[in-house]
Amino acid sequence: MKHFLSITFIVVALFSLRATAQERTTKYIPSPEPDRIVLNLNGDPATSMAVTWRTDTTVMESLAQITVNLPTIFLADSATTVAGTWQDAEGDGVTGRFHSVRFTGLTPGTTYAYRVGSVPDASEWFTFKTAETGAAPLTFLYFGDSQIGSKSLYARVIRQAFRSTPDAALMLFAGDLVDGGSGRTLHNDEWGDWHAAAGFITSVLPVLATPGNHEFYDPADREKRDLNRYWRAGFTLPENGPAGLEETAYTVDYQGVRFIIINSDKMIRNEAIARAQTEWVEGLLRNNPCNWTVAMFHHPVFSTSARRDNKVIRENLKPLFDMYGVDLVLTGHDHTYARGMIMPEGREMRGNEAGPVYVVSVSGSKQYQQDAKQWWQVGLTNTQLWQVVTVDGTRLKYSAYDASGKLADQFMLTRMKNGRKMMSVPAAVKTK
Repeated sequence: MKHFLSITFIVVALFSLRATAQERTTKYIPSPEPDRIVLNLNGDPATSMAVTWRTDTTVMESLAQITVNLPTIFLADSATTVAGTWQDAEGDGVTGRFHSVRFTGLTPGTTYAYRVGSVPDASEWFTFKTAETGAAPLTFLYFGDSQIGSKSLYARVIRQAFRSTPDAALMLFAGDLVDGGSGRTLHNDEWGDWHAAAGFITSVLPVLATPGNHEFYDPADREKRDLNRYWRAGFTLPENGPAGLEETAYTVDYQGVRFIIINSDKMIRNEAIARAQTEWVEGLLRNNPCNWTVAMFHHPVFSTSARRDNKVIRENLKPLFDMYGVDLVLTGHDHTYARGMIMPEGREMRGNEAGPVYVVSVSGSKQYQQDAKQWWQVGLTNTQLWQVVTVDGTRLKYSAYDASGKLADQFMLTRMKNGRKMMSVPAAVKTK
């Protein structure tokens, strides 16, 4: 009898522990006050801007106010109220209501002030600047995987980048923003940490992001390949890519730069989607009015890991990048840093002539080693980085910095009158 009672106690205890684990609740509880406020480009960046935020389910309206950024303290008197839409996302013991508003009819090259939510629970006033029409000087930030430890370690990276680059107009994120939930960390907590790390930065600099493989992990079953429930709820990204890939594959033209955002995870796992994205990318490259082209996706064309080979990505996209002269290819996934200039197939490098430049980077604490056959000119391991790119007329300047703000890599691309590009690299980088 004692033996039977002991077994019964153990079984009951195990079920109790399991129930307790399933009943864990996120530490980021929504309230009527807006949080997770993030800007996104959605439409012409010279005349529009999108904003997304979260509240609890007691808030029944999606309202935001916007005005030209005037010096007066009476911003609300000149503001226009704009209504949007909302959708609920449930998980980790709570339901968050995610609101989305698009500001349209804005004036190019103008600084606006906005706030979200309804008084008395409205947010503070934030500011952003619309793009200029046509080609103009542009500076943007680029981050590789933040994924793990975003609040504890990635925070210093994005804050250093923002502090060091006051003229940045937007931010690019190359996937695996979060880990995707696991037994140790709740799904919603990861997104809460990601937003906490950035603070107000994502509320004043618009975000362009692509999902990585970890944005497709289900926290309960990682064999399920569903898009992270907080992705489309938590962002308002363009829906101008291939059908079925809304807000994960899209394009934006910004002051003479064409940004092409590709869903590489779906490309790897589905032949039809790979074909559709390849045809879509070729159309964007064939009819491209911009002077510069930047492609961003998660899985590298060339890996730094011997056990990884993204053949589908390389075979579908590299020929297009070569044919149409894509300038920068920004990726993540490998949790190291590598930058290499790869000439098109069959063409030898002549002098400082440049082909597409491929970058792998990482901003978070998860770090790997480099053991693939070296294709890169500069490589770093166990280093958190952020990158800044400045485009001005016929020149594109790229700089990578570590978490302390120290320059880690740099190069310049110059487009000649004959259309060819030349690369120059500072002596300090060449000697690394």
